Amino acid sequence: MHDVAALILAAGRGTRMKSPLPKVLVPVAGQPIARRLADTLEAVGVDRLCFVVGHRADEVRAALGPRYDYVLQREQLGMAHAVEMARSTLQGQARHVLVTVGDSPLLRVESVRGLIQRHIGSGAACTFFTATYEPPPAYARVIRDTSGAVRFCIEERDCDPQQAAVRELLTSHYVFDSCALWEHLASVPVHPVTGERYLTDITRSFQRHGLAMEAVPVADAAELTGLNSMEDVAMAEAWLEAHRG
Repeated sequence: MHDVAALILAAGRGTRMKSPLPKVLVPVAGQPIARRLADTLEAVGVDRLCFVVGHRADEVRAALGPRYDYVLQREQLGMAHAVEMARSTLQGQARHVLVTVGDSPLLRVESVRGLIQRHIGSGAACTFFTATYEPPPAYARVIRDTSGAVRFCIEERDCDPQQAAVRELLTSHYVFDSCALWEHLASVPVHPVTGERYLTDITRSFQRHGLAMEAVPVADAAELTGLNSMEDVAMAEAWLEAHRG
């Protein structure tokens, strides 16, 4: 896993969690969400770990400690904007960049290691986890060509009816070739309705430039779940108990 930096996006307010703590510090089975995720990535063997922080950033830094890098996203303007905030910290520091969201404590070491190995072995510009849901949540769809190769990904709000019917969904866990990431990140547009920049849209730039992308399906979609409420936390704790050992 050498030459891989990990970027954890942990700037959001998490208002649906209704907790006195910042969302990423809410405990799951006795351990803060972000700490559990960081421990997983360190067990995978990433060389460097950086958090993008925003809401109550000082509390998050203090809780997680000085062993990590931190960058500040003052305004939450989408995942692509969050990654952009880390450019000066990570550009040139690793050949590959794993980007993940800070509310996903159920990722397993074996799954993340497999994602990185698939990415490095394929030589793709980008490799990401997907899962199949029924009924689907409001996640981006993975659009493939007739041969099964990934063409691009598109946010649900922008799908036409045929695209909206796709059940393979993108789940915001990526590994990028760092040169491709930093070269194409600036091409991600501001969404005309939401005013945010979605990391999903970098796949359009990769498609236009003929860069390969790989999708890695995960059989148990719960592993990729982002926690948004205390009900989700209870589900996560039950999942961990069921998968103990």
